[in-house]
Amino acid sequence: MSLIEFPYTLHKGYLMPIIPISILNHRTWVFVDSGATFTILNIDDAHRIGIDWDKGKQQMIVVGDGSFIPTYFHDLSITIGDWAITAPIGFSERLGVGFNLLGRAGIFNEFQVCFNDRSRKITFQKL
Repeated sequence: MSLIEFPYTLHKGYLMPIIPISILNHRTWVFVDSGATFTILNIDDAHRIGIDWDKGKQQMIVVGDGSFIPTYFHDLSITIGDWAITAPIGFSERLGVGFNLLGRAGIFNEFQVCFNDRSRKITFQKL
């Protein structure tokens, strides 16, 4: 099986597992978060991609501080490296972490994901 490797990206002075992905042929950057259940993007990306974001299936998502944010999910084609898959992608106007999140649902069951903080790289291997 082939492996795709991404170097960590410098963000606000820190090297972090932030990678480029494509959603409906539009490139966006996401923080790969093994602690996040869902992939959630801000609504600016939804507008740029052309998604009518608030027409998706609404779900209230618990965030790190214990509060809930309304999120609207769409099953969308995304590309990570050379691999295209369909995964649930949520959009929220209340995503307040400063970057998009790539969560486990629909992603981590398709790939073996390995974080290597020592070498500042993240790898994806298609299962």
